[in-house]
Amino acid sequence: MKLVALVGTNADFSFNRFLCQFIAKKYAGDADIEVLEIADLPAFYKEGQADERVAAFRDKIAAADGVIVSTPEYDHAIPAALKSALEWLGSHAGANVMAMKPACVVGVSLGGQGASRAQEDAREILLSPDMTANVLPGNELLIGRAYTTFNKESGELVDEAALAQLDKVMNNFFDFVKQAHK
Repeated sequence: MKLVALVGTNADFSFNRFLCQFIAKKYAGDADIEVLEIADLPAFYKEGQADERVAAFRDKIAAADGVIVSTPEYDHAIPAALKSALEWLGSHAGANVMAMKPACVVGVSLGGQGASRAQEDAREILLSPDMTANVLPGNELLIGRAYTTFNKESGELVDEAALAQLDKVMNNFFDFVKQAHK
């Protein structure tokens, strides 16, 4: 199973990057998970042409059996960079590589709500008529208080409750992807 874990920010330092890297490492025996950055993608605009960075990004998403989107929460929504990256994947951009693609949304925040509003925002975008992704419902990973749930030096998730929730979410997603590709 080939998955892509999308780092949903263009920030140099990100606990969501830590989460994607941790997922790729922890579940390497279950799936080939490539961590995909969005920092170098140009801003989306409807009349714009996809350059080689966008084409490579789309190709990796298209080749994946499923996509994990890890988002921080900026002002109760996903970051502008993530919105732009997702727009490059939709039908309004002439791509629609997310059509019926299994997707899982997760997130890390500094506050206590675990990027809950941003995750809901991402789900709505992925389910929109321009994306039509196959988002696994009811499968939430809300990691808050990032400075205490992660080891900042190693990037490892260290909170036992978060680790247990991550196992549940990822196992559900692996089963979901397998069912989608039967």
